[in-house]
Amino acid sequence: MSTIDIKQLKKLCANYKLLYVEDDNVARETSLELFSNFFDFIDIAKDGSDGLKQFNAKDYDLIITDIKMPKLDGIEMFRAIRETNKEIPVLFLSAHNESSFFVEAIKLGVNGYLLKPLNIEQFKFQIAKTIEEIKLKKEAKNYKIKLEKEVFERTIALDKKLHYDEVTGLLNRYSLFEKIATFKNPVLLVIDIDRFKIINEFYGDNIGTFVLKEFAKFLTDYVRQTHFNIFRLSADKFILLENNPRLDPLYYETFTEKLLNAISLIKINNHTEDIYIDVSIGISFETTHTLETAEIALNHAKKHKKHFMVYNNLINNTTDIQESLKYKALIKKAIHSNGVVPVYQAIVDRYQNIKKHEILMRIKDDNQKLITPFYFLDTAIKTRLYKDLSSIIVFSALKKLTEINQSLSINFDYADINNDKFINKIANFISKHKHIGSRAIFEITETQSMEDYKKVKKFIKRFRQYGVKFAIDDFGSGFSNFEYILEIEPDYLKIDGSLIKNIDTNKKSYILVKAIVQFSHELGIKVIAEYVYNKTIFTMLKDIGVDEFQGYYFSVPDETLL
Repeated sequence: MSTIDIKQLKKLCANYKLLYVEDDNVARETSLELFSNFFDFIDIAKDGSDGLKQFNAKDYDLIITDIKMPKLDGIEMFRAIRETNKEIPVLFLSAHNESSFFVEAIKLGVNGYLLKPLNIEQFKFQIAKTIEEIKLKKEAKNYKIKLEKEVFERTIALDKKLHYDEVTGLLNRYSLFEKIATFKNPVLLVIDIDRFKIINEFYGDNIGTFVLKEFAKFLTDYVRQTHFNIFRLSADKFILLENNPRLDPLYYETFTEKLLNAISLIKINNHTEDIYIDVSIGISFETTHTLETAEIALNHAKKHKKHFMVYNNLINNTTDIQESLKYKALIKKAIHSNGVVPVYQAIVDRYQNIKKHEILMRIKDDNQKLITPFYFLDTAIKTRLYKDLSSIIVFSALKKLTEINQSLSINFDYADINNDKFINKIANFISKHKHIGSRAIFEITETQSMEDYKKVKKFIKRFRQYGVKFAIDDFGSGFSNFEYILEIEPDYLKIDGSLIKNIDTNKKSYILVKAIVQFSHELGIKVIAEYVYNKTIFTMLKDIGVDEFQGYYFSVPDETLL
């Protein structure tokens, strides 16, 4: 932590208003003596209730508060403040034995911690960092006001780009999900142009685009007197969506039959000949997963050569059973014919230098195409084939470590850790090849299935003696076992992709990731971000201090380990 000039910090803090909340008289006087050296405007509250009352009466730039207090503790006061003000920075005065409060503080978006007893260097660093953030936010706000017209115009342009399809001018997929979330009784028709790929290949992309535009115009005219909204979902798929509190399935079946008849009469002239199109339609009245169930109905209609199909549970169950049987056969074949394939994805530092690779699982289908666990993992677990897949991948990684001079990150879940025979085999292998231990990182997925944390801690302790490092995978998807994770003391936290992928558009994700990074660093834990798929997200993560990065922006999983 670099030394911060006191005069410079005092100048930085001078014009900012501080609310200081502390119930202990001695601690309050001691801390106040320090705070007064920097802040000209300080109001004091003697407990959380008093602090909340003063906050509601005045405007402050920063709140510093104790956690444990009578009447209303710091966490509850913070929660009440966040209900009316999402922006004001809050710093907690925290002792090391108050880790049980950190979970809630992180959820609420705490900006940092001042450790008790107050350390002048840590205090100066945290205050300078927080005031600089306040200053930057105010400057950004002022800049926004000055350029209000330009920003407004840009916002309209960006909003149009975000919500509308560039080819047809219809609402797009993003708009569909926004709209459907507001409907209590959605009715959704997904319309797929049959053999559109052939139109593109035979006539060319320009004619294919022309066909899409003409079809979009037809749909717009056809539903003009109805309540349907029209969307373009993807290349050759269109959506009709409306909200209907008085659901009448027979009405929509009749409507669909008339629509199909009208489409059959369409002639799209490309200046040399008429192009006729056919469509297949899937319909769903489901209140949840409406699009997904409509697409299940669409696929069922195509498979059974019907013009349209209404979703029902029988279709879904049949599909699930068929898919499960298909993947069970593929998994068994892969296990017995060298079809379980390890692939590697790079993990890089902030300068995009490769630090290590994560080994991932794939299986080959009948066409030798690699399939990701997204499609077969549930089936593998349900059919008890997972342990065979896991064993193949883990020992592939360990053997690879004996051949290379690089580090590999290997995935384990609780089922692996709870398999004593499997763990003993791994320990025996590493014991025979002691030089590989320091280059192995075991990633443990933190899930609700972790029934026995003593077992996990024993597993970690056993392999630390060989130099193995440990990472908690998918961190941030749930906080039910946060205190146990603190006990585990991992070397790395891998932040869950669900937080990372939306960090550039979801402020809550940004606040949570930032808090996780700050808290991890204070505990000496390095942070890895998964699902980094563009430069914007990479830059944001670097700015908040993430140590290492993984995702398609840097590399795709590959069978070759460079």
